[in-house]
Amino acid sequence: MKKLTMADIFIPEQIEEALSHLSTKKDTCGIDGLYLSELRDDWNINGARYLSLLRDGKYKPGIVQIYEIINYTGKRRSISSFNSVDRLILRCLATSLEKYYDSIFSACSFAFRPGLGVDKAVASFVSNLNKGLDKVVVIDIKHYFDSIPIDRLEMILKRIIDDKILISLFHKFLYCRISEENIIKTKNKGILQGSPISPFLGNLYLSLLDTQLESMQIPFCRYCDDISMFFSSFEEAKEGYTKVIDILKNDLEMDINSQKSGIYEGIKQNYLGYSFTKNKKQNQILAIKKKKAPPQIYQHWSTTAIQRIDRNYHIINNGILNRKDFTILFENDRGKKYLPVEATESLNVYSSVIFSSDFFKYIGGKKISVNIFDKYGELAGTFSPPESLHGGLTMLKQAAIYLDEDKRKLIARKLEIASLHNMRSNLKYYERHHSHENLKNGIKAFSEWITEMNEATDVPMLLTIEARARQLYYSLFHEIIDDPAFRFTKRTRRPPRDPLNALISFGNMFLYNRIATEIQKTSLDIRIGFVHATNRRSQSLNLDIADLFKPLIVDRAIFTIINRHMIHASEHFEKTEDGGIYLNKEGKQIFINELENKVYQKQTEENQPRTYDTRIREEIHKIFRFVCYDEKYKPFKYN
Repeated sequence: MKKLTMADIFIPEQIEEALSHLSTKKDTCGIDGLYLSELRDDWNINGARYLSLLRDGKYKPGIVQIYEIINYTGKRRSISSFNSVDRLILRCLATSLEKYYDSIFSACSFAFRPGLGVDKAVASFVSNLNKGLDKVVVIDIKHYFDSIPIDRLEMILKRIIDDKILISLFHKFLYCRISEENIIKTKNKGILQGSPISPFLGNLYLSLLDTQLESMQIPFCRYCDDISMFFSSFEEAKEGYTKVIDILKNDLEMDINSQKSGIYEGIKQNYLGYSFTKNKKQNQILAIKKKKAPPQIYQHWSTTAIQRIDRNYHIINNGILNRKDFTILFENDRGKKYLPVEATESLNVYSSVIFSSDFFKYIGGKKISVNIFDKYGELAGTFSPPESLHGGLTMLKQAAIYLDEDKRKLIARKLEIASLHNMRSNLKYYERHHSHENLKNGIKAFSEWITEMNEATDVPMLLTIEARARQLYYSLFHEIIDDPAFRFTKRTRRPPRDPLNALISFGNMFLYNRIATEIQKTSLDIRIGFVHATNRRSQSLNLDIADLFKPLIVDRAIFTIINRHMIHASEHFEKTEDGGIYLNKEGKQIFINELENKVYQKQTEENQPRTYDTRIREEIHKIFRFVCYDEKYKPFKYN
């Protein structure tokens, strides 16, 4: 058998094949920042230098980025991100190894080999069962790729390769430098999953076991580290099981996963996605492909891209959020959903979600915020990227206004008057449609309270007036809402005691966090408000601004979904042991969709369409200009 040399590997035909192959892959990059889409141009410019370094034994592979992902079952595994040039070199090595040395492997080794695969492995499994070898020893090696001793693997390579420069290149890739959780170290055990040469090296190391099984004349099927051996009796199987464990432990330094290893009835096993049954007429065992549920997109994923301009996402169902290469993947048993990172500003999580280890580091770098809510719609916590915590000078100016009674009263009065104005505008809107006397009296009361606010001498007096106004405002909901199941008695929180209060609480929290996401893009400090006291609460400024928009976004969304019978008190809420009433998953879905519709509802102003999404950003900018440049502040009032 001719042995592989450097001269056999990096030939033009093989390099072209590698470039073409990598061009079909997802356009990613390693630590060096060279994307696969740029690789061909880079090779055309620098290829001669790379080849010279390779042939002289001076080529040094780059650092490999390691990060962890979790699939929807919760299983974790590490993924390796190589520099693009290293991927090309590894691809050439893998192709050459397969071409030169595939023949050294056992005919019973089926994984990662040309012309073989799952179908051939299953056919061999069935063939052994039909020979009466129905006692199957199943061996699962614990963390196989991560456990391979590199020094022993390198010794095996030296037996089949004479070229010292080539062996040196393999040595550099085996003992590569890796970056994991910002710590750079040299790998000294295991081979990297995701490397093009890892499948071959994995087969090569276990070929030592294959040879011994063949010498003991034990029928077997091996698919990578999934090993099945066949016997006619339990006693023979037990003896074979003991021998193989001994070989793996003492000769190969491998540990087995005892929970997935053992002796089983072959016909009862599942193997590589197949189950087995016996055809009584033909007295033959047949393999049956296990049916999978048809793939489907995550049905309860509520994206807020109403007008393809929104950058906020809401997650209602349970699942897992991963970094996947250079994007974000949400995954559960219903399917996968990729989020466009560059067009995402915030994730709002209303369910039980697992976050992978480097997820927050990645989204922090992408300036994406995450708001996490408990099952009752209460904010459990917020992750904000580091950039949102800047602006010390702005914070000092903001605090100075808060501490100055006259300045704080000035802006608080404007905010509170605008808030009452917008509640009154809501009552006027619905009075035109319902023409109830109570609504007319309510509108009159609001006008009087606005006058009182203009005369208020301090912030506590403003808050007292606002509290009376809001109490009356909520009591008038029964004049607007047609469904008696959503009668309003009194405002209750933590927990809300009826479906209407549950909607108000959830909608307000939705708006608070929507505004918080926008504030975090500025240097304003969300902890320092002007109406709401700055105390132990972590957020105040967003509460001030939200009061302007609650009537127009939250309350109108509530009226819409109730009066149009989109939501039902008996179907879309759940009761807890403490007597609280909360939206269930389906109810949240309906309500969030309508809230987003309201956020992007257009109003015409000076012949220009405007949305509340735009107005919220404008309001924050006006407050910023007031704080930093002492510009006159005029809050938003609905006309």
